[in-house]
Amino acid sequence: MAKLVLVTGGARSGKSAFAEAALWDKPDVCYLATGLSRQDDPDWQERVRLHQQRRPEAWVTHEQYAGLGDWLRGASHRNYLLDCVTMLTTNVLFDTVAAQWPDKVTLDETCFLSRTEQAQLLEQLLSEWQSIIASLRDKDGEVYIVTNEIGLGIVPDTPLGRYFRDVLGQVNQFLAKEASEVYLVICGLAQRLK
Repeated sequence: MAKLVLVTGGARSGKSAFAEAALWDKPDVCYLATGLSRQDDPDWQERVRLHQQRRPEAWVTHEQYAGLGDWLRGASHRNYLLDCVTMLTTNVLFDTVAAQWPDKVTLDETCFLSRTEQAQLLEQLLSEWQSIIASLRDKDGEVYIVTNEIGLGIVPDTPLGRYFRDVLGQVNQFLAKEASEVYLVICGLAQRLK
């Protein structure tokens, strides 16, 4: 059974570097990159490049967010670093909205999801994470999962911003409950919470 470690913190807090350092000398590490490739966004490409540059060459990188639980069931690596929960949740959220409520895909104030649809979407997102965690639990090594803590700032001024803050808060609570250890990283310093 894998040791699950959740690492949370704000943007640029050092959470990815902390998780990478924890797995640095471990054998057979698979880095699970969950962000979409954004060829038209130079800032995003630079972030990806810096992440890639920091990782050991021996690590295997797998880029995927949709159906990751299914892929993990067939994967045979010993250790994993999933970076990050926020990107995977964002991507699955928009894919699900596009598939189930295509007339609301912009998710703006004029065509936002009803309360019932919001609850259905949250349930589907949590189900996705349950599948991922169930697959990771079957591994033998260590699994580090990186997420963002986005609930410490101001209340977002859009329905989508408020909904996503709440959704990610629920996802993070689920992951923290499932994890063996939880760390909060601020200013590059990690504090163990669990």
